[in-house]
Amino acid sequence: MPKEAASKETPPRGSPTLRTPTKTAQVLRYFAQHYGGPGVPRKRLVKLAYMADILSRQYLGRPVTDFQWIKDHYGPNARELPEATDQLAEQGLAEETMSRDGERRTIRLRALPTPALFGFTLGENEVLRYVVENYADMPIEEFIEDVVKETDPVKAVERQGDALPMEIVDGTMARVIGFDLERVLNAERQAAEGLAITLADFVNELRTELTAGYTK
Repeated sequence: MPKEAASKETPPRGSPTLRTPTKTAQVLRYFAQHYGGPGVPRKRLVKLAYMADILSRQYLGRPVTDFQWIKDHYGPNARELPEATDQLAEQGLAEETMSRDGERRTIRLRALPTPALFGFTLGENEVLRYVVENYADMPIEEFIEDVVKETDPVKAVERQGDALPMEIVDGTMARVIGFDLERVLNAERQAAEGLAITLADFVNELRTELTAGYTK
């Protein structure tokens, strides 16, 4: 695939050159950056990106990546992921490393200190933050079995290799809570006062309402 022509604009002397990869690649860089250490294992990285798409579809009505999700032995998978990590490596934003423990191979994505521009909306940023806070450190098998495999698109497909019907979750949580996360966050930002409404607040409020409904 041919590389895009370099911009003719020259950045100011002494200022770092900011790289702007595709939004899909930005999501992977975001997770690698927040995971830290030796890098996020690809097995977890794939599932973090999947949950970001699930939550983004539920609350915002759209995915945050361009991945085409299919069902695999370990749950959802995206064959395009290596292309996104390659783009990050080419732009000096992240690197992949591989280690072996006997016959077990682990591929990790580690963020590099090169400055990068993130083009996420307020709603997308809240979704990604929520995913990191809730799933980045969860034991991987628990994450896969109790969270990822319990999502509706995964349960809707039986045969491995088939596409997951991601659209079935579009807007589901936005309809339950009765308002749009993106619009609320933008309104809060414009007001520049009061407490910010986050996805975690939404989830906690929803659980409280559902619990109250069940106990009546």
